[in-house]
Order: sequence, then structure tokens, then C-alpha cells
Amino acid sequence: MKRILIPLCLVVTAHCVCGQRAYQYQSDNRLFEEGKELFTLKNYSGSIDKLEAYKNQSKNADLIQEADYMIASAIYQQGRKDAPEVLKEYLEIYPDTRHAPEINFFIGSSHFGKGEYEKAIYFFNQSDLDLLSLEQQEAYSFRLAYSLLQTGELDEARRYFALLKQIGHTYNEAASYYMAYIDYATGNYNNALVEFNQLKSLPEYKEQSLYYITQIYFIQNKFDKAIAEGEALLKAYPQSKNNAEVYRILGNSYYHLGNPDEAIHWLDQYMANTDNPLRGDLYILGVCYYDQGNYKKAVQYLGQTVRQDDALTQSAYLYLGQAYLHLGDKNNARMAFENAAKKSFDRQIKEVALYNYALLIHETNFTGFGESVTIFESFLNDFPNSKYTDKVNDYLVEVYLTTKNYESALASIEKIKHPSTKILQAKQDILFQLGTQAFTNSKFEEALQLFNKAIGLGAYDAEARNNAYFWRGESYYRLGDYQKAISDYRTYLNNTRDRNSEMYALAQYNIGYSYFKLREYEPALDWFKKYTNTEKDQAAPSLADAYNRIGDCLFYNRQFALAEENYTRAAGLLPSAGDYSVYQKAYVLGLQKDYKGKINVLDRLIREFPESQYIDDALFEKGRSYVMLENSATAAQSFEELMRRFPQSSLARKAGVQLGLLYYNENRPDDAIAMYKRVISNYPGSEEAKVALQDLKSIYIDLNDISSFAAYANSLGGNVRFEASEQDSLTYLAAEKLFMRGDNEGAQRSLVNYLQTFPQGAFSSNANYYLASIAFNHKDYDEAKRLFALVLESGDTKFLEESLARKAEIEYLQKDYGAALESFQRLQAIAEDPANREAAYLGVMRSARFSNKLNDALQAANQLLKNVKLSPEVNNEARYTRAKAYIANNEPEKALSDLKALSKDTRTAQGAEAKYLLAQLYFDSNETDKAEKELMNFVENGTPHQYWLARGFILLADIYINKGDDFQARQYLVSLQNNYKENDDIAGMIEDRLGKLKK
Repeated sequence: MKRILIPLCLVVTAHCVCGQRAYQYQSDNRLFEEGKELFTLKNYSGSIDKLEAYKNQSKNADLIQEADYMIASAIYQQGRKDAPEVLKEYLEIYPDTRHAPEINFFIGSSHFGKGEYEKAIYFFNQSDLDLLSLEQQEAYSFRLAYSLLQTGELDEARRYFALLKQIGHTYNEAASYYMAYIDYATGNYNNALVEFNQLKSLPEYKEQSLYYITQIYFIQNKFDKAIAEGEALLKAYPQSKNNAEVYRILGNSYYHLGNPDEAIHWLDQYMANTDNPLRGDLYILGVCYYDQGNYKKAVQYLGQTVRQDDALTQSAYLYLGQAYLHLGDKNNARMAFENAAKKSFDRQIKEVALYNYALLIHETNFTGFGESVTIFESFLNDFPNSKYTDKVNDYLVEVYLTTKNYESALASIEKIKHPSTKILQAKQDILFQLGTQAFTNSKFEEALQLFNKAIGLGAYDAEARNNAYFWRGESYYRLGDYQKAISDYRTYLNNTRDRNSEMYALAQYNIGYSYFKLREYEPALDWFKKYTNTEKDQAAPSLADAYNRIGDCLFYNRQFALAEENYTRAAGLLPSAGDYSVYQKAYVLGLQKDYKGKINVLDRLIREFPESQYIDDALFEKGRSYVMLENSATAAQSFEELMRRFPQSSLARKAGVQLGLLYYNENRPDDAIAMYKRVISNYPGSEEAKVALQDLKSIYIDLNDISSFAAYANSLGGNVRFEASEQDSLTYLAAEKLFMRGDNEGAQRSLVNYLQTFPQGAFSSNANYYLASIAFNHKDYDEAKRLFALVLESGDTKFLEESLARKAEIEYLQKDYGAALESFQRLQAIAEDPANREAAYLGVMRSARFSNKLNDALQAANQLLKNVKLSPEVNNEARYTRAKAYIANNEPEKALSDLKALSKDTRTAQGAEAKYLLAQLYFDSNETDKAEKELMNFVENGTPHQYWLARGFILLADIYINKGDDFQARQYLVSLQNNYKENDDIAGMIEDRLGKLKK
């Protein structure tokens, strides 16, 4: 205290001196003295006025400096906003002033009052505590200590508060409180507890002291005391702003004491009184509800804790998994266990979670991204000594037999050095399933290899082995190897036990077709009959088709009456596709010379099947029948209608020749000449054009007008080659024989030699076609395309259809979709071979789709789908194309039926995408429940086409976001992020949605 008293005495002495001098200079310094007296009396406004007046008339530098000091101090004491600037300006003018400690104290205090604690500390440090008054010293110490507390300099703040507690009076209690707080904040809880207990008797500090006492007991795990203090605090201050935290402490304390009911009671109040509950408290509340059996509430609160990558999240996911299991929601349970198993903060939790995750995958058959097999392997690798090891080994074998991620399962089995019989049985079934999967996706060569491996394993799984024979036969059939197909179908039939199955009947049907393709009609007839006797489904399209084929076999064997019976039966079984049956029946009637009956049946075909591919045949045969009935006029009408409606048909050319002959026989030479010239002009190079030219020559001879014929023939130039020279013919025939024998190398040399010798030879078109075929087989597509184009340009129609088909195929293979589309459309118009006609529609559909000409693709798809004999893979592609076109045309309701049909088999790429698109359409139509149902079915069934399953997961997240269920949305997104490994746009979609969920 002596240090403080000495400067205070000096200040008193100075005032005395000033008092003696004041009298001496009374007359000159009256204003100064009056201002000073007013300053002493704390009349700061009056003091400032007097002192400012004094300064205006005085030249005494010392007194002016003193006046400026009092003016600055008065402004500070008035609390004016400009006080800091005035005080700082005073120090700038009088840097050596004896009042500097006090002025710096005033500046620091001004900043303190504004909450500018760093600036306050700076100016307090520029002051000198010893040169301040006792009152100022105490204020200085408190303000500096508080500023240091606010800036985090706790040790230094506590030192000043301790000093105040020793020497101060005004701030003694406040200093004690802040010392206690600093001890609390720095973890010196015992000291803090003593200090707060001393302060709780003071009304001003009672509430906060009790609050911190409660906090300290909780931190020290003295939960009984924390509860007693907390409940007393709530009773004393029921409206306190700190009550939310007290609720939290009480809830936590009761939880740690094993009283979940009370814990829930207090934590529920905490949740109701805070906007941002702590994750740990959400976790505790969730666990308490779980222990009480309220699993929905448990999920509600635990789901809010999994926002960070830490041990709390891992534990919460484990509880979530168990809660979802109790709620019967295995899918969400699986994802929760998965997330717990992915983390390694607690190995015991990881072990339990991984086991449950693996078990759920096995039970739910969830195999979307390959985890069905690898998860059990992962468990055994991570926890080889686990109590669950034996069970996991058993489950692993079962998973092999049930998984749909066959690639992963097979890879896992291949790692086993000594597989058991059960494992080999699983392997055989997996190879079979992989084969059918490849077959379904039109990868027939790959399917053959897999079926070969399945069959080669032996009889571990007799059913899978025998089924592999059937599907290998199907693969051979698709590849055109009919003899091998027959062999495998026979093996299947010999070994199968279930003779009432659909596959058993279908194998007989396929054997019949294989023989039919080989033109072996007797055995084909026998197998088709076996099939018709076996097939139980009278509405099956294949049954009607089988009766048609029986009719064909009988027709080829010239058993026309029996053939007619079977055609009639086929038409009766499937009226919508009965055009072939009706046409064949008419044809048989003609062979039996029943021309009127034939005409009646053909008229029925034209009437009932106006879009049939046999309309041009019907018109031609109808005309021929009228010719046989010597009704030339009506015959001519049929031929003329054929030429008008189907100008590209080969039958139109034949009809033209028939018309020319009819007109000539009716003594209408001018009409006959006109018709023959029309055939020659419209179909140059065709056999019919050559016949027309010969007949035209005969007419001109009859008319004795050879000069007119010569002039006309000369006008044709090289478009029609009427006769070939002997050398031309012999040279070409020698080359053709080499080609027919399969000697492509020799044929190529001879054909090139022929074209070099006879560049405009009568057989140049034929030679170019054969050379093009050789180039095509050698995959020299550019050369093949050039040669096929020459055949097309020649006008020769003999190889027109095949050349156009191959040219279109090459353009498609070279991804020149615009040119391919044009070529396929042209083929579509002229094709008479059913295989080429189907290929044309298929080519138009594909080329149009890739060219983004969706309406053309749609029309072609519709044409393809009219064919009841369309292969399943082409049927799927046509439905897919049609559905995509409808969606692109903003007609999604029209796409639904196709999407539903396709989505039944998610093994195919179209089926997987259709499943997703169907759910997306439902979602877009606000039918979210339907969308969710489709996607859950997708997840359950799985697919080898993981991109679309991943898109399904993204859509599921969107559905849950739309429902406000952010937790489930995050679950699906995180699961997808952990398991989907492809490098595509899925990662961006996940990040986008997770980002939105964070916001």
C-alpha cells in the first residue's frame, strides 16, 4: 500500500502549491481557476466552457496544457463517443505530460466500455498502475483482468482478479466469481467448487454458482450430486436461461446411473428447449429408447447422430441396425450394420456389426454390388478367431448357392484350394447361371464357354448340368449350328426328370426347328408333332407356329390335304397371326386345282390381314388363279394392283411380265409393248427385264416392225445384257464353281480375272457380289461395301436383296448410322426373305435410335413386335426402343406396359434400365410409394448391370429426401458410395445429394 500512498501525497501537495499560486495570478487566470473548480465539482460541461474560454485569451503554455488535460478528462467523464480520439490527440500534443498514466487509463476504459478488449489491454498496459488513484487502480485492475479473460489470457486474468480480491473493495465479489470461473474453465475443479460454494450465498451470484457447481459434479462423474444440485437449481430458478443445459446434465446423469426412464424424461425436455442438441445427448436418448423397446424413437434420435466419422457414429450405427431389425426393416438394418462395420474405432463393435451385416445380406439376398460373397470372406479375414467363424463358413457356402452376383461368387470359389463337394455343386450352378446371363444378353459365344465348363464339372448338381445342355443347345441354335443344337436338346430330353415342364416341351419344338432349318422335313415333322402332343398351353404362340411348320413339312412332302388341315388349325389357335396359315392354305388349294377356293381364301387374307407381309404374294397368286380360270380381265386387275401397291416387290416384276403376256394374248399389242417396256425400265438388269425384252422382240416380229425393236434395244445401252459370249460365260462359270466349292482364295483370283477381261460382262454383277461376299467374310468391310454398292448400281436384281442387306450391315458396324438407316429402310421396302425383312426392321430401329430419329425407331419397333415368333432378345430390344421413344416424346404413360414387361428380367441391360425408368416415371408422377416398391424389388432381385442399380439407389435417396427422411436418404447414398466402384457419373450424383443433405 505504501507504493500507492506516496504518489497520492504528491498529488495533494501539488494541489496546495497550485492553490497558493492561484491567488497570485487571480486577475489573469480567473477563467482557468473557475474552470478548474467546476472540474473538481464534476460540473464537466461548465468546466469545459470556462477552460475553452481561458485558452482563447491566454498565452500561458503550462496552464493551457493543464486546461487541455481537464477538458479531455471531462469529455471522458461525460461518456462522449469522441472521448478516445480527444484523449489520444491530447497524448499526441503533449507526449511528455505527467498525466499520461491517467489518460491511457481513460482511453483503455473507453475501449473496455465498447467491448474492444484487445485495444483496452493495449492502453491499460501503456498506463502505470502506481500513478493512478486508489479508485482508479481498482477499476484498472478489474477492467484489465476482465479484458484478459475475454481474450483468453486466463492465467494473467486470474492474477489480476486475485490482486483485486486482496486489496479491492468495489470488485471483491466479482473477482471471486471470475476466479472461480477461470478455475472451472481451466479444469481446476476442486478450487472452483470451493469458490462457487462460497459465492452461492450471495444473491447476485447464486444462480450461476449453483449452475457451475452442477456442471462440476457432472464433469467429475459425481452423478448423484449433479442430480441433487441440478434439481435444486431448477426448483429455485424454473425460468432460467441455463435450464436446457441442466436438463441435459440431469438426463446424462440418470443415464450413467442406469435409470433410462428419468434420463428420457430430462433429455426430452432438453431436446424441446434447444435448437442444436449435442450428438452425444441424441445418442444417449436413442440408446435409452432402445433399452425401453421404443425402437421408432431410438431410430429417430440415433439417426441424427451419424454426421461425423467417429466412434460415436460407429456405435450409433450398431444400435440403429439392431433397432431396424426389431422393426422388421432388414434393408435399413443391413445398411446401418454396413456403416458400423466400415469403421474401425471399436473392433468389438466392428466385429458384431460385420457379422450382422453379412448375415442380413445372406438372409435378404441383397447382392447389388458384389457384397454377398465378399462380405463373408472379409469377416473371416478380419476376425479369424471370432466366435462367429463357424457360422460364417456355413453361410458362405449357402451364399454361393443363392447369390446373383455370380462373377464374385465364382472368383471366391476359385480361391479355395480344396473345395468341398458342396462348394463344387455351388460352382456348377454358378457357371450355369452365368451362362444363362450371357445368353440373355445375346453373348452366345461366351454362353457356350460357360455352359461347357458347367457340363465339364460332372454331376455335382445334376439339374444344373442338364439345364446347361438345354441352354447350350439354345446357344448353338442362335449361332446357326443346328446339328450340335439337336444333340444337346436330345441329351436334355433324355436326362430330364420333369416331363411336364415348359423346357421339356420347348426342347422338342426346338429340335423340330433345327431339322426344319436343315431342310430335313421328315424328322422335323416328327418332332413338331411330339411338341404339339406335349404342349399343355393351347394359347402358346409356339403351338400355332408348330402347326404351321407341320403344314410346311407336309407341304414339302406333297401331302397337301394334311398340310391344309394343319394350316387351318394354326390359324384357329392364333387368329391374330394367322396370315401365314391362311396364305399357305390358299396355296395348297391352288396345287389341288381348286382355284375358286384359293381365290376366296386369298381374299380373306387381304381383307382380314391388310398389313400382312403376304399381301403381295396373295395378289400375285390371285392373278395367277384368275389366269387359270381364264378370267383375264380380273387377273389383270390383281396384277395391276400388285404393281401399284408393291412396286419394289419381286412379284411386281413378275406381275408385269404376266400382264404383258395377258395383253398380247388378248390381241392388245400396244398395251403389251407398253407393259414390257415398263418392266424393262423399272427393273433393269432383272431376269424379268430379260424375259420382257425377249417377249417384246417376239411382238415386234409379229408386227413386222423389227426396226422399231432394234431402235429400242439400242437405246437401252448396257442396262440390259441380252446374250453373253461363250468365252464370257465359260470364264465366269469356272470362277463361280470355285466359289461354290468354298475355295475363296481361288475364286477371288478367278473373279478378279473375269472382271478385268470382261469389265462390262453379262455376269459382272454376279462376280462383284461374290467378291463382296468374300471380302465381307474376311471383315474387309470397306472393300465389301464398295463391291456391294456396284451390285446395287448395276440394276441386276438377282442379288439386290442380299447386297443391300450386307451393305446396310457394314454401315451399321462402321457406325455410319445415317447411311445404315437409309439402306435398311430400302431393304425394308424390297425384302422378301423373312430373315432379311426382320433384319431390315431391326436395322432401321437401331440406326434410327443411334441417329436420334425416334419416330422412325418407334415405327420399326412396332413392326418387329407384330411378329409372334420374334426371339426374346429382339423382343426386349424392340420394347426398350419403343419405351425410350415414348419417354423422349413426352408420352410416358404409353411406355409403362413395355417397361413393366422388360423390368421382369433385370439380368438384361434393357431390363435393368427399364426397372429404373419405371420407378422414375412413378416418382415423376408423384406416385412415390409405387416408385419405392419397384426399387426395393430391384434391390432384392439384383442385376449384373450395376449402373442401373446404382441409379436406383440414387432415386431411392431422392424419394426419402422428398419424404423428409434424410437419415434413410443418407444411408442409401453412403452405402452406394462405399460399394459402387465404377468411374462414371454416379459419384457426382452421390456428392450432390449428400451436399444437399448437409445443408
